[in-house]
Amino acid sequence: MRENLVHDLIIQNRDIQYGINSLLSISNNTNYIHEDTYINGITADFTLLEDNKIRAIIECKAGDINVTDYVRGIGQSLQYEYFHEERISPKGFEYHQNFNSILLFPSSVVRENNFNIGNFKYPLSTLLFEINDTNSIIRHIQQKELDKLKQASLSGLVTLSQYYFRDTRIYEAYILLRHLAYMSFKGVSRINRTQLENDFLRKIGTPNNKNWRNAFITLSSLGLITSQNIPSPFGITLAHITFEAFASKIMFSYMQPYVKELYEVFNHQNTIPINNQEIKDTIYQKYNNRDVLFLTESDGRYISSWLNILRDDFGCIEFQARNSNRTIIYNPLELNELSLQQYIKKHSKAYEYIEKYNTLLRSL
Repeated sequence: MRENLVHDLIIQNRDIQYGINSLLSISNNTNYIHEDTYINGITADFTLLEDNKIRAIIECKAGDINVTDYVRGIGQSLQYEYFHEERISPKGFEYHQNFNSILLFPSSVVRENNFNIGNFKYPLSTLLFEINDTNSIIRHIQQKELDKLKQASLSGLVTLSQYYFRDTRIYEAYILLRHLAYMSFKGVSRINRTQLENDFLRKIGTPNNKNWRNAFITLSSLGLITSQNIPSPFGITLAHITFEAFASKIMFSYMQPYVKELYEVFNHQNTIPINNQEIKDTIYQKYNNRDVLFLTESDGRYISSWLNILRDDFGCIEFQARNSNRTIIYNPLELNELSLQQYIKKHSKAYEYIEKYNTLLRSL
């Protein structure tokens, strides 16, 4: 994604602006000033005003930048922090007490460059916002994720993608997102994960019924819920589409790098006798004996999760428990979004659980 496209998305798409506002926990009574000039010839990509006070100064970067350009972006963010500290405002606006500088970049910066964003020091006021290259959903990359990426680098892990999926199904995340949207509509402003799981979610009886924690983590990783476990504006939108539409968007926007690796191991075979450890070892050897973040870690537990998702959510492979024979039904990455939705609707195991959720919801 080019930098001018990032600018255009922010200027033209109110949902993008609302997404940024939501991440900053501010109202939509805002104004975005494009290419705002400060001092020393420094032009900020955007000044974000809340109630005519400078709430944030935003620096945007392209997806294909090199490390020098990225460091320059950090340096620009540091200058914006200095502007706040010195109350420098050529247009005469006051600064908001909760000011932030924001470094905003496409998701491809994390997965397609030879530098690791976890290995930098950032100004105290700076927030890192990522815009997904495929669906334009914006999320906040928090310190714990930077720590994970840094640790991956120190451990020699390969980072194909920054999105977390483990011990959950896509339909569990979908059901959870729909229920969080329902609770938000009812006026709930903060949701306790443990309480919701014990009081309601476990009644649905899904495969990971005693581990809804990972469905919460997945939704958070995708930028679909806030730190209060309330759906983001993007999450609200996705909560109101069909499961097959939701799953296809998750496939092409987030899962694709992982699924591509697995299907390379399957190598266009209709049936392949291969166990989880052998899948893990094949990918491990491809990357010169290096593990892949969120794919080959944890002694194959991620591999097991991915295979369960491909079988139960998408119906694109079939296998029995404790049986290493994998039958390949179709490759989801060879389909367009509409065709994939048709396959999901025909083969997914999601719908019985979605119907059970709907029944429980009607009884509330």
